[in-house]
Amino acid sequence: MNDNRAAARRVTFDLFARGDLSLLDSLTTPAFRNHGQTPGPAEADGRANLANAVERVRAAFPDLSYEIEHELADGDMVMHHLTARGTHLGPLAGAGPTGQKATWREAHLMRFENGKMAEQWGVVDRLGILQQLGLGPGAKN
Repeated sequence: MNDNRAAARRVTFDLFARGDLSLLDSLTTPAFRNHGQTPGPAEADGRANLANAVERVRAAFPDLSYEIEHELADGDMVMHHLTARGTHLGPLAGAGPTGQKATWREAHLMRFENGKMAEQWGVVDRLGILQQLGLGPGAKN
């Protein structure tokens, strides 16, 4: 179980926060599935989709950082409840950079096989991000 916790932290901090895509193969199984926030087509599966997600969030928030608020582990499953922070310096949801800082919550459930992430389910407060940046309904300008 401790190995899975350590691997989950590497996914959070090394893969996402640092954007180190060279770790993708060592942190995920070849048949990795990214279930995401909403059910989607087959394109939502696989390492390529995960790499795309990392690239998109790091382009929008190059100074992205995470703080683990809660970490739960049971068998092959690890859950992270996170606070994320970043400055909007790149494209996001079709909008250009605002230069605004945002803080939001995320929750990720990860299933591991032999120390590698095999499946991931995530929920990100996307509306809250857009509102903080003045881009969404109910935005605080």
